[in-house]
Amino acid sequence: MLVAACHGKAAAEPAPAPAPAAAPSQPAIKSCVDDAKPFDQATLRDRLTALAAPALDGRASGSDGERAARKLIADRFTCLGLAPAGDKGGYEQAFVDGDGHATANLVAKLAGSSDDIIVVGAHHDHLGNGHLGANDNGSGVIGLLAIAQAIRQRADAPKRTIVFVTFSAEEQGLVGSSYFVAHPPAGLPLDKVVQYINLDMLGSHASKGAVYAFGAFAKQPSRALLQKLAKQHPKLKVGIGGHSVRGDQLDFCKSGIPYVFLWTPDPRCYHETCDTADRIDYPGFAAIAALADGLVEGLADSATDLAAARQARGCGV
Repeated sequence: MLVAACHGKAAAEPAPAPAPAAAPSQPAIKSCVDDAKPFDQATLRDRLTALAAPALDGRASGSDGERAARKLIADRFTCLGLAPAGDKGGYEQAFVDGDGHATANLVAKLAGSSDDIIVVGAHHDHLGNGHLGANDNGSGVIGLLAIAQAIRQRADAPKRTIVFVTFSAEEQGLVGSSYFVAHPPAGLPLDKVVQYINLDMLGSHASKGAVYAFGAFAKQPSRALLQKLAKQHPKLKVGIGGHSVRGDQLDFCKSGIPYVFLWTPDPRCYHETCDTADRIDYPGFAAIAALADGLVEGLADSATDLAAARQARGCGV
């Protein structure tokens, strides 16, 4: 096409600019839902060895190692298809720890068909400085991720919403879990939380031949379920009930939320540099993680009115 130029000469209309190149498409996140049997001992060993690797140096709150651990956990949440439930549409719930370091909890959600919420938690930080924290609490985090995978492998969604949280700054005095309870993420109101399950140090059953399920008092719905599950795992000695004066369940309990705190004693390597992935009791760890999964799924699908039970008893007997 020709147009008149200002001096009376014909000029060609400039050719249209070339269309910008299409932005490269982002690769789809590959699902890891079916990449393993969640409670296979070799799988648990491999995943715990990665989280408690020397390169992460024990994941002290706010450290490079702790940031690397958060990425490992967030990547796993993503490939398991869990919805982000932290700040600004992401998994992280940012806060400042007791030493003034920026850190974050990680929060993921699997929606159910009711408004009730079950929270499964484990702290991902440890001491650092050569203390690798395989049992304390790499085992709890890997157990939590195994439970999430097992639930995602189900054909149907759970009745109740399940929220998976890994806390930072536990070793500074439960800072991450206290922050979560004081500032619950949007869409996760505390008055809808009917049960908290805390996973901490699941890898040393052989030390004393026991795993403790604190908080499952006689009148709590969790107790009868745990008694049934204990019979399904005869190689575990399960101590059911009793109080614990320390753990990420404490602020949940202060808010009237029932809890179960699963824990194995580790008198030899607790907060010592010998807490490494090569000395974990993997048969016991696998059995405890599977028992914890039975507890989570059983409560998530229970016909019992857990909201009424919370209203009647709080976290007590």
